[in-house]
Amino acid sequence: MRILTRYILGEILSHALIGCALFTFILFMPRLPQILEMMVRSGSTFTNVLEVFLFLLPNLFWVTIPMSVLVGILLGLSRLAADSEIVAMRASGLGIGYFVRVASIVAVGGALLGIVNSLWIAPRANQAILDLQQSLAASQASYQIQPRVFYEDFHNAVLYVQDVRSGAGAANWKQIFMADVTDPASPRITTAESATVVNESPQELLMRLRNGEQIEGVPSHPDQYSVSTFATTDLPLSVSAQNDVRLGRMDTAVYAIPTSALLERIHQPDNTRFLIELNNRFSYPAACIVLMLVGVPLGVVSRRGGKSSGFVFTLLLVILYYILSYTGVALARQGSSRLASPCGWRTSSSLPPEHSSSGRWPAVAASSADWPT
Repeated sequence: MRILTRYILGEILSHALIGCALFTFILFMPRLPQILEMMVRSGSTFTNVLEVFLFLLPNLFWVTIPMSVLVGILLGLSRLAADSEIVAMRASGLGIGYFVRVASIVAVGGALLGIVNSLWIAPRANQAILDLQQSLAASQASYQIQPRVFYEDFHNAVLYVQDVRSGAGAANWKQIFMADVTDPASPRITTAESATVVNESPQELLMRLRNGEQIEGVPSHPDQYSVSTFATTDLPLSVSAQNDVRLGRMDTAVYAIPTSALLERIHQPDNTRFLIELNNRFSYPAACIVLMLVGVPLGVVSRRGGKSSGFVFTLLLVILYYILSYTGVALARQGSSRLASPCGWRTSSSLPPEHSSSGRWPAVAASSADWPT
């Protein structure tokens, strides 16, 4: 009996690992263009790209672990059923309960891995994504300014650079033109032959300009202006508007809240988004058990097609499960349904209008420092 159990477990685990790798690859592919764009725009190294890949994996495992459990059980048992091995086992006195017990070992293991991932690993990985996103938002401006292009995304400034040369830790610009339009009626024009640009802070660049001049209008005399020259001067440039670097849907701070802090926030007013996130951290790992109970009866039934029919059933069940899951999240977010989680928490309050934007989760603070207290 022990040998037979190991044989069935090996069949299920082999298909589960292949399914996990396959589904992870499929879900990662849509994010690949965003990662490549980040690498090009911010001058990232291969190490940075590898970090992004590792930070995204826990969010993919959140979904792919239950899917891989279902794939392993359905395809593994379907293969045994197609070769009539299930028929031989049942003829020797092994009932459906035996296959449930063997499959439950894989399902419980997947649920435990999912719990560890969703409660501990994924929030920390998401916080790392947020931190990386903020650093890239600043670095892309200093190192990836394209030459001979007017940039109007800076705060109260228009920038033009004739030539750009990236360096280690800094960028060298040639022939700079910048218009400070804080006062549109009297803009201040700054030109320089060269500049060295570094990131003074995540939200500000520091330009050291050389051999230039500043032209500024005289408010009391619109037809006059003053010109001053300089050999070298330091000029800050705000990059607060450069926030378009995104690494996917997982760059929202609610994902990065530690579970202990999330438990405190569910007792506060306007707690629906926290209840939804907390419920999902438990419901997705619990899906391993649910999908196992559905997959075993379907897997042990002998049918034509063998693995191919098992794969079709796998896709149909995965699609159905996650359609129902996302529908429940949408209803809870809109406050139109009272959804109970396996742990007994309920999402019954409604979101205010500012949190009813499209997407899986409402947008909240951009960093952990901005979380509500």
